[in-house]
Amino acid sequence: MAGITKVNPTAVALGTIQRNNSQTVYKVVLAGGNGLGTMTDAAGAVKVTNALGSFCGTIQAVDATNLLVVADRHAVSIGAVATAIAQVLDTSTFTVSGGVATLSDSDTVTVTEPTSLAGM
Repeated sequence: MAGITKVNPTAVALGTIQRNNSQTVYKVVLAGGNGLGTMTDAAGAVKVTNALGSFCGTIQAVDATNLLVVADRHAVSIGAVATAIAQVLDTSTFTVSGGVATLSDSDTVTVTEPTSLAGM
């Protein structure tokens, strides 16, 4: 009869995120105050969350300028999230570099992958 050996995962350090699958949390901050970089009402929030709905499993519009999304970190980059949001907020020309989309009025959409979920 074959023996079974149990192997425990490496101990996680306090204050760090332990990933057991490919899901991650992305934090989105809309900033600038010029007009385009905000979800001013429920209709604006719906446009943004609908744009993310095809590839983000969980979305929370925290307020007019902050979102939290859960997505597959192997299939979805911070740039893809920034681009999807910029496409619905700005009908003109915008640029994306890394996780930052700069809208045509200089407002920004900044997407980061937090290293801690505490205090979010």
